[in-house]
Amino acid sequence: MQTSRTNRLNADLPLPPSRARRLEFGLDQLHDVRALVAAAAAAAGFPPDRANDLAAAASELAANSILHGGGAGLATVWGAGGALFVEIADAGTIADPEVGRRPPAPTAEHGRGLYIADRLCSEMSIASNRSGTRIRLRMERE
Repeated sequence: MQTSRTNRLNADLPLPPSRARRLEFGLDQLHDVRALVAAAAAAAGFPPDRANDLAAAASELAANSILHGGGAGLATVWGAGGALFVEIADAGTIADPEVGRRPPAPTAEHGRGLYIADRLCSEMSIASNRSGTRIRLRMERE
């Protein structure tokens, strides 16, 4: 269950730890992003429903990187303090401070990925500037 609905544009995000697992991805590796996150969640002892939610959220973000972030990205996964973190980074930029907080219109063709990720995870933080965007998800084990 979601514990915090933080969605901060331009959050002060420290770099992921050097021990984190990383995967560069493009369109052909979207499945690999989901598999990486699911495997990390299973290894960390997450219940299957939580692992599936985090993998789905990461998949939504990775798909956004393909569509809006230059066609590729970097997925980074690590655990700390009973939580699992997933960061998706790409070359795109986000300007809307409310991104992911508002439900998309039912007739909208796009705009669901960040909203879904925010609802599935314990926390979502965003750092975006001219050099690119990093979106970090945190999921608690319980």
